[in-house]
Amino acid sequence: MPKNLNGTIYAAAAVLLAVAGTAHAAEGLTVAFYGGSWGESIQKCIVDPFVKATGVQLTPEPGVSSVTIAKLRQQKGSPAIDVAWMDGGISELASAEGLVADIDPKKVPNIGEMIPEGVYKTAAAQIYALGTGFYALGLVYNTKEAKTPPSSWWDLWKPQYAGVVTVPAPSNAMGVPFIARIVSLSGGSLENLEPGMQKLKALKVSSFFDTSGAADNSFQNGEAIIGAHYAQAAWAMADKGLPIGYAVPKEGAPSGDIRVHIVKGTPKLADAEKFVNFAVDKGPATCMAETLYVGPATKGLTLSDKAKQRLPWGATGSVNNLALSDWNKLNPARAKITDLFNREVVGK
Repeated sequence: MPKNLNGTIYAAAAVLLAVAGTAHAAEGLTVAFYGGSWGESIQKCIVDPFVKATGVQLTPEPGVSSVTIAKLRQQKGSPAIDVAWMDGGISELASAEGLVADIDPKKVPNIGEMIPEGVYKTAAAQIYALGTGFYALGLVYNTKEAKTPPSSWWDLWKPQYAGVVTVPAPSNAMGVPFIARIVSLSGGSLENLEPGMQKLKALKVSSFFDTSGAADNSFQNGEAIIGAHYAQAAWAMADKGLPIGYAVPKEGAPSGDIRVHIVKGTPKLADAEKFVNFAVDKGPATCMAETLYVGPATKGLTLSDKAKQRLPWGATGSVNNLALSDWNKLNPARAKITDLFNREVVGK
């Protein structure tokens, strides 16, 4: 054996290990989350600080909740996505279909610092999702164009707003609750959707938005003057200097939350657990509340007066003040609502 062969072998092995280590690091985690102001805040408050703190690389997989769950269904058993944000409603469906993993409080100890309303459990008491921000859907409007601030959902039907209204489609997180609210206010019910569908059919919109970012763009480019949109998105646009206001309709503002999940079957479970634990830590939760004005599910945060005033429950309220959607009733009606909306409203 040549004298330097062992050294050559060891050197080659070292190179192979280094390459393997680099490849493993490059793989990192694939994380599904939203676009628009929501995605920007998750990137700023959670993703970037986690990468900096741990060195674990993250690859974003953008999409609304309905798109994300469709991908998880396609990937079931061999997921390419490791962690996924999905809203209430879709979150319950993902759990029922076995698409998301149980979250172990021993591996995600920050669960102990969360309010019970932000920790989602199966009927068997297994945790399947964690809340990272409560939100509300109300009336967003251009303060220069809408001289009188709106106060009712019915203001969307006023003649002066014909063609400059945007409201969520069923694929949006709050689309089904919004439609159900209009159905109820129109004298219908989940068993009798027709009164609400006829009312929505008469609404002269510029667009039905799938994503919060699409709604933001409608307001920013002047296509929309008023609409049913998120309080948090309104404040984010106002902070950029845009003439945007937000009002809680007298009939009530449907509320929900964004939730983080570990995808069932991820081969990167340990890193996924670290990431989810980081996502609900006090630092990221504070940043989300200060940046996006979502109501935190993590306890003991110190927030600015500005953030407190803009939380969905106000400066002195709590999650108990929100009109959270009853997904146990809404989810069974989701397919029917979506089908009728697409046929009778969009296809009018």
